[in-house]
Amino acid sequence: TQEQESLPELFFEGRGSVDMISKTLPSPNENKIMVFVCGRDGFVDTWGGPVGRAPPLADGSKGPKIQGPLLGLLRDAGYNASQVFKY
Repeated sequence: TQEQESLPELFFEGRGSVDMISKTLPSPNENKIMVFVCGRDGFVDTWGGPVGRAPPLADGSKGPKIQGPLLGLLRDAGYNASQVFKY
């Protein structure tokens, strides 16, 4: 069908780019924007920068995650740290 033939236009391939972001996500200039980034370390690093960890807790368990600075594609696309949550 015609709908199936146009389907690839809705999708993007690759690790991501500022162009992909500008075509698929709300503008960073809009009010009340929040982008959640979740995935393997390499994916999160590419899109928003690394997530760190606080020192281990007294009971030996891992410390809580720390957002760290906003880096990567989302920063390059104009988003700021208050608009991105990495986990």
